Amino acid sequence: AIQGEVRECAFNDQQQQFEEQHAGGEWPVSRDNNTILCSSGSRCYGLWEKTHDGDIRLVKQGECCWTHTSDQQDCHDDRCVVTTTPSLIQNGTYRFCCCSSNMCNLNFTENWVISPTSPQPPYPKTLYKEETIVIAMASVFIVAVLIVAIFFGYRMLTGDRKQGLHNMDMMEAAASEPSLDLDSLKLLELIGRGRYGSVYKGSLDERPVAVKVFSYANRQNFVNERAIYRTPLLEHDNIARFIVGDERLTSDGRMEYLLVMEYYPHGSLCRYLSVQAGDWVSCCRLAHSVTRGLAYLHTELLRGDVYKPAVSHRDLNSRNVLVKNDGTCVISDFGLSMKLTGNRLVRPGEEENAAISEVGTIRYMAPEVLEGAVNLRDCESALKQVDMYALGLIYWETFMRCTDLFPGETAPEYQMAFQAEVGNHPSFEDMQVLVSREKQRPKFPEAWKENSLAVRSLKETMEDCWDQDAEARLTAQCAEERMAELLLIWDRNKSVSPTVNPMSTAVQNERFVSVSLTQPRPQLADVL
Repeated sequence: AIQGEVRECAFNDQQQQFEEQHAGGEWPVSRDNNTILCSSGSRCYGLWEKTHDGDIRLVKQGECCWTHTSDQQDCHDDRCVVTTTPSLIQNGTYRFCCCSSNMCNLNFTENWVISPTSPQPPYPKTLYKEETIVIAMASVFIVAVLIVAIFFGYRMLTGDRKQGLHNMDMMEAAASEPSLDLDSLKLLELIGRGRYGSVYKGSLDERPVAVKVFSYANRQNFVNERAIYRTPLLEHDNIARFIVGDERLTSDGRMEYLLVMEYYPHGSLCRYLSVQAGDWVSCCRLAHSVTRGLAYLHTELLRGDVYKPAVSHRDLNSRNVLVKNDGTCVISDFGLSMKLTGNRLVRPGEEENAAISEVGTIRYMAPEVLEGAVNLRDCESALKQVDMYALGLIYWETFMRCTDLFPGETAPEYQMAFQAEVGNHPSFEDMQVLVSREKQRPKFPEAWKENSLAVRSLKETMEDCWDQDAEARLTAQCAEERMAELLLIWDRNKSVSPTVNPMSTAVQNERFVSVSLTQPRPQLADVL
């Protein structure tokens, strides 16, 4: 006999495996007419399979009456309600429920919130993983889109900024450049031809001018050179005087770009030295004026609200230096030049991180340029050091035509630096082997072996400019002081040739230089 109140549950076992259960170990259970009697503390349960087509198949009912107290909190309902989302068992097709009234497990009721987009969520965990992957991929995609958008936005902004700077440059130019009618410009004579353009002697309003003409293919060099000339505070006695820059259509419909400059009848330093030798003072004036112009280029200035950045020439050579009527020089040809602001390089019309290696005239390339080893971590200093190497070669070319350094003989014919070693048209590889690997420099003549202070100081200055170690080279400001001292040495010892070597003269000169280094130097205006 079954003691006390019992629970009657619907019973069905598709596998026909029936075992008597004892609730709490005391109450016997029995089965009759698809029912089962359990102890009063038991619950009825049911397990059904619901196919994807919506068909319902009964799997089990009532077997092993539910007596686990930890789960009974979910079985208090009088109806057999499926309240949890189907599990992964059998692909999520099973429906399980339990209840606490007699025969309550005959049928089941589903009562969970179903997603509107997923009427049957049979793979919750799998879907969760899939959703995670989708979300991750979507996040990556969104980040990529944002990066691309930021990149193009930056490009547009920088483009607008550059265009704005260009427009501002044009407005400044309109204010600073004279209003000239280029219709009156006449090209009279071709006087030079370079990599990027041709140079003509011309006239503008009956005034002699030099006109540099660029083709459309070399427009970038025109834009850059004009921008350098328009740099605020760039006007200087030793920088070529810029008049105006413009563009025009030729008679055959081609666009060409014009830079109108002051005309210097003596032409380039290279040409000047090839036709004329000079004494110690005239050579010092040539060298000192080039150095003075380069020192000014390399100097960053701020006067009130007007700012001049430092500028590196990047193609300094004796062809890009012009000689004035007074025997001093101006620096010209800024097509490859760059404005320097710390480690930022600014070349109008190009990206600010434009390549700085392998630029310039091959013969005058510094060893680090030939090796592609320019110090990009300190671009400003590195580019100035490249200019100083070329300046040392210009010194050599200039003083090789100094008559006072070849007493009793004629000064040698003009030679470009390394012309004896590599000829007139050296290749990049020729200069790379000669300068960078073999570490050769232009040779000093036998006549310069005299141990006078002037010659020694001159040779040391050249060597300190073209030093293999870029960081050991002189700055332009220091080289300018060295050139000034050479002038002062000659001025103090006018009666003594700089190659004469009386011991008393050398000692006297040494003493004079040591004093001049510790005392304020006189102004060079009277000397020059």
